[in-house]
Amino acid sequence: MKRGDSNWTFDSIRARALESKLGQGMLMRAYLGSLFNNIPIHYKLLLTSAIPLASLILFGMMTYSNVRTFAQDEDRLNNLYLVQKTAALYMRLVVDLETGFRGYVISEDDSDLVPYEVAREGILAIGRELGERAPESQQQQFREIEATVTQLISEKERLVHAIKVGRKKDAIRYIQQGSGRAHMAEIRKWMMRFDENENRITQQELARVSHDRSSALFVMLGGGVVTLGLIVCALLLIAHSIAVPLVNLAKVVGTTPRELVPAVPMLARKDEIGDLTRVMQKMSLQIREHLDELRQSEAALRKLNAHLSSSEAKYRGLVDHAPLGIFMTKGTQVTFSNRFNQLLAGLDPEAEVDPAAFRQRIHPEDRDRVLVTFSQAVAEGRPCEMIFRFLQNDGGIRTILSRRVPIMDLDSSDVVYVGFNIDITTLDNLQSRLRRAEKLATLGQVAAGIAHELRNPLVGIGSTSKVLLDELEISDPKREEVEVILSETKRLDRIVHQIVDYARPRQLAPTRFDLSILVDEVVKLMKSHLDAKHLDIKTSLSSMTSELYADRDQLKQVLLNVVHNAIDATRMDGLAIEITSHELFRDERPGIVIQVKDAGAGIPSEVLPRVFEPFVTSSKQNGTGLGLAICKNIIESHDGDIYLTSELEKGTVVGIWMPLE
Repeated sequence: MKRGDSNWTFDSIRARALESKLGQGMLMRAYLGSLFNNIPIHYKLLLTSAIPLASLILFGMMTYSNVRTFAQDEDRLNNLYLVQKTAALYMRLVVDLETGFRGYVISEDDSDLVPYEVAREGILAIGRELGERAPESQQQQFREIEATVTQLISEKERLVHAIKVGRKKDAIRYIQQGSGRAHMAEIRKWMMRFDENENRITQQELARVSHDRSSALFVMLGGGVVTLGLIVCALLLIAHSIAVPLVNLAKVVGTTPRELVPAVPMLARKDEIGDLTRVMQKMSLQIREHLDELRQSEAALRKLNAHLSSSEAKYRGLVDHAPLGIFMTKGTQVTFSNRFNQLLAGLDPEAEVDPAAFRQRIHPEDRDRVLVTFSQAVAEGRPCEMIFRFLQNDGGIRTILSRRVPIMDLDSSDVVYVGFNIDITTLDNLQSRLRRAEKLATLGQVAAGIAHELRNPLVGIGSTSKVLLDELEISDPKREEVEVILSETKRLDRIVHQIVDYARPRQLAPTRFDLSILVDEVVKLMKSHLDAKHLDIKTSLSSMTSELYADRDQLKQVLLNVVHNAIDATRMDGLAIEITSHELFRDERPGIVIQVKDAGAGIPSEVLPRVFEPFVTSSKQNGTGLGLAICKNIIESHDGDIYLTSELEKGTVVGIWMPLE
């Protein structure tokens, strides 16, 4: 090391020493802080009560010492007071002694000697007490005073004795010489000096008392301030020990993103704060693990929900677009229905449907039977199968085969049924047509035989009757009978013709025509019948009727038959017959509905289901019962539909649905 570097070396060494001292101080402070932090909180809080208790004990001892000092000062002051009081009494007795002596010298009366003797005894007693109470610093001075007083008393005793033996002149000479005064002056001088010393001592004692009082007040006030300061410092240390880690924890939690669980730091402390951080860190780890498990479960659940949603969408698509009606019931109440089932019932497939609407859509003739049969099946918990009809908005009817199976429902005591409705209208129509075809085939064979067997005789009878009628005179009474035979022969020929017309297969000759023109022709042909009953016909036809494609003549025959029946059913001067038409899709096929409405007597309910059967008539006297049956054949040959609704005393509506193509 170079010599010139000595200053730098000394400074560096001093800096290092200073740093070393600071480091040691910081280490010591950190060590003490660690010890304080490791103390449990309830012990730290106990410290706040221990500090005032220790201060109370310490300052109580100091106060007790001050109180004792006060007591000693008070004793000294009391002693000084008594000394001064005794000294004053001692001086007064000396004066009384001198006065008594002088009085006795003048009067020579023994009674005047009593004050003298009392003063003498008092001086002796007070002198002993004053000698005991006088401070050590004044003992020598008091002994000098006491010696002078003793000498004075001795002189007075000698002179009193001289007076008693007749030497009064000695006493007078003593008084005249002023010997007593000299002693008294000396005694006063000594007493004044004694009083001055006493006053000086009293001032010193008073100063000491004042100092002790100030010391006591300082101890009391200083003790309170120190105690309060210690308590505040202890509270600050405790608050710092508790609040700082909590604030740091709050900062960690506050600065952590909301989607994350905060990583709680664990403090190396053995108090409740350290336990709290350890518990919070453990909880944070557990919450993170639970959140990870929840995220995994959520991902799995989301995947499962997606799979279930996909499966549900597939199955719902299958159910909603299945070509049969699917529904569920709880008891007898419908709880679910797919689109096709609502379509079968004539309801909007896209709308929420009131469960009671399905009951209202069942044909009135089938409703009670369906409800009773299904209720019995629910009560017994068995499957149920039935056939019934649904009414449509356009008046049409769908025949339904319904199969209902009970399934288990764990959430309810009610029996849950899954039902399947199959539209068998086409099958039912095919069966009806097959039965009708078989009947027509049989009827055709019978009609052919009847026509063969009856027409020849009827031709003969008719020809013969015509000849006889021509030969008879107009006034001949037999002419009327021949006319009856000829009329009945024509009626029988017409019946045979209708039977053959009903039984033979239809050969269609479809053409495109305007329905409104056809309706006008029918009205003109029925005008005579209308006029006979004073009736009118109102028409309201759709603009789409010009696109009708059908066999015009056969459709005209149907309208003539239906309008004729309406005229026959309507009373004289009754309401007008209404003929209307509008477009209607059926099974996604465009079509038109023609309705003929009258306000007649109506058809009884027991006859209504059979009106389209052959030889069934409700009220016509001369009808054969083949008109509506022939109309049904004609409409069905066009792949259309004819239906009839009626209410007694309100009228009848005949509906004809025809496809536009």
